[in-house]
Parts: sequence; structure tokens; C-alpha cells
Amino acid sequence: MNELNELIKLLHVFKTPSYDKLPEIDLYMDQVLTYIKKNLPPFKDSDKDIITASMINNYVKDNVVKNPVDKKYDKEAIASLIMVANLKRVLPIQDIKSILSDPNDVEALYSVYQINLDRVIQSMLGIEASLTSDETVRKVALEFAIEASVKAYFAHMILSSDPTPHKERKKKSKSTQE
Repeated sequence: MNELNELIKLLHVFKTPSYDKLPEIDLYMDQVLTYIKKNLPPFKDSDKDIITASMINNYVKDNVVKNPVDKKYDKEAIASLIMVANLKRVLPIQDIKSILSDPNDVEALYSVYQINLDRVIQSMLGIEASLTSDETVRKVALEFAIEASVKAYFAHMILSSDPTPHKERKKKSKSTQE
């Protein structure tokens, strides 16, 4: 329970940087790692290796994140890496790759990420008062785990389903029936 209280204290002061607050200058790998680790939500100490140089190299090789130029990562790559580091807790890398597939959309996606992460963190701060007994803690943990599981599954299904928008599919099925 002490760790949870510490986490809640850290979350009270945590704020995801907005896209315009990300570094304007390109960063080398070690600078990227330091910046990302400072700007992820303050989870467990074991998460300190949530992203490493090897992982970043693999993300670049797998085209999850764009290539650095002269070994430097630009603002879009940094935004993508922040999202990857946080989302990989709940989504497979291939799903994250699908989300980040349009390099012209990184700023908009990061804004959605930042707004929603801050909203979810703020909603979590309200649970502190309800965690009064071990039984309550277990029930709340189960509720969160179920919600995370179902939402991660739906995200995966959305990303792996037919990418044609729903309205277009209806039009296509009507035209093939005629």
C-alpha cells in the first residue's frame, strides 16, 4: 500500500509534455533515452528499462519509428518513442506500428496520446480515498485489470480488422448486392 501511495503522490505532479514542449533540436540516443524516461508516467522502478538503445534500434529497423538522421532523433521520432514506451505495456509492437503508420500524423496522434494519458491519470487520482481495506484494493485492482484487458483486446481487434471505414464497407456491400 505504501508503494501505491508513493505512486499517487508522483502522479499528482506528473504532466505529459505537450507536442510543442518536446525538444526542437534533434537528440542523440543517450539524450533520447534520458528524455523519454523523464517524461513517462512514474511507474515502477522495474520499468526503468522500459526502453533501451537496443529496443530503439529494433523499432527503427522494424519501421515502427523513423530513422535517425546523422544518429539524431527529431521531434516526431521522440514523440513516437514516448508513445511506444508507454503503449507497449498493453499492445503488441505490431499494433503500435499500425497506430504510428502515418509519419505525417505523429503530431496529431501524440496530442491524442497526451490528452488521454493526462485524463486517465487524473481519473486515477480519485481512487485514493476508496482504497481503505485489502478487500477493496483487490476488487479495484481486478476491475482495472479487466478494463485494461478488454480495452487492449478491442484496440488489437480494431487495428487488425478491415481498415476500410464502416460507411465505405456498407456502400461496397450494397453495390455488390445490386
